[in-house]
Amino acid sequence: GSYGQAALLADQAALAETDPEKAERARFHAAGLAALGKSKQLEFEFFGGGNVSLGHQYIDAVHDRLMKTRATPAERDAALATLLLITRHLEWQGYACTKIAADLAEMRGVKKENMATTLALLERVGAISRVKRGRSKVIAVTPEGAFRGDLSRHGEAVARYSAEVVQLHQKPTA
Repeated sequence: GSYGQAALLADQAALAETDPEKAERARFHAAGLAALGKSKQLEFEFFGGGNVSLGHQYIDAVHDRLMKTRATPAERDAALATLLLITRHLEWQGYACTKIAADLAEMRGVKKENMATTLALLERVGAISRVKRGRSKVIAVTPEGAFRGDLSRHGEAVARYSAEVVQLHQKPTA
């Protein structure tokens, strides 16, 4: 950007400067201009309520649970690869995946039947939940899969998950 270019010019001017005091001031201002040029990506401001922060602990827990199943190594690998796609395509500040099973199957280059088996495995180990909405099922990660913020507020995240995913997708009883 413009500030980055200005910083580069100021730094180059400092190199060509014969007066040491002027060169030092030019370097100081070059650093300030460079700092102005660095933009803040709010969508990745994990602890300020931005998008999802996927913790290693979540992936490790899912991996450990998968290892305790009777799934083959290929099935476990498929589950982890699918989980990566699910978390990659979570709705903005939400728990639901924006893709349905057919989309995930296409993205992974597998048959829809294989994707159904993979999603069932992820659901069995508690990594995701699937809720029927119309003719398709919404795939949502568990609260640990899309937790944002301070660990002391984890209870609030679980309550929010319950409100957004569980309660809103339950069928009304008539």
